[in-house]
Amino acid sequence: MQMEYSVDGIATARNSKLLAYIYTSTATFWTYDFVFLLHEEWTFLLRSRWTKVKGLYIIARHVPFVLIIVDLCLASTQNENPEVCAADFH
Repeated sequence: MQMEYSVDGIATARNSKLLAYIYTSTATFWTYDFVFLLHEEWTFLLRSRWTKVKGLYIIARHVPFVLIIVDLCLASTQNENPEVCAADFH
């Protein structure tokens, strides 16, 4: 059985692969930054008093990390139905 791939299907696959690489590199750099500065950040947060700004800082610092991980997982999961995937390339 020979499969024929359309130009649009190949372009979509390349774009999907590039997007997965971008998510992976972003998550890697973010994780490195998080681990590298964790001790300094933890010390700062424990010694400072609790304010609204501190709460916003914690949210702004950690929510994007979670979103990037979720996007990375969604971009790297495979389609469970191979017929749908094969139909996209015809």
